[in-house]
Amino acid sequence: MRYLVTLALRQQLPDDYASIDETLINGVKVHAKIEDLYPQTFYGAAQTDRPVTHMIWLRWLDWLDMRHVIIRVTQRPDGSTRADVFRIRRVKELNGRKRFLEIEAELEVRD
Repeated sequence: MRYLVTLALRQQLPDDYASIDETLINGVKVHAKIEDLYPQTFYGAAQTDRPVTHMIWLRWLDWLDMRHVIIRVTQRPDGSTRADVFRIRRVKELNGRKRFLEIEAELEVRD
């Protein structure tokens, strides 16, 4: 598990201007493995209404669902940071043993 990521709950509430105000709460740090999908898998998933761009593995958590996001912050060679926000599309228990989760996610924001 290479990356230290933050799991945050996405909370959406209406604001004063008839739109939705979104905040991320309850940041929990865990270690995760994150891999890009191969092009064929990505294009096959792109035909659905829920595209998947990355696979993420982490230790089993029974409360993680599609309302959460995964935030990975990495450092560029010039010293600046890059933040990737992944929207969780599907969560499944790996081999039914309650040890690891396999998450299908979509890269939503890259700053």
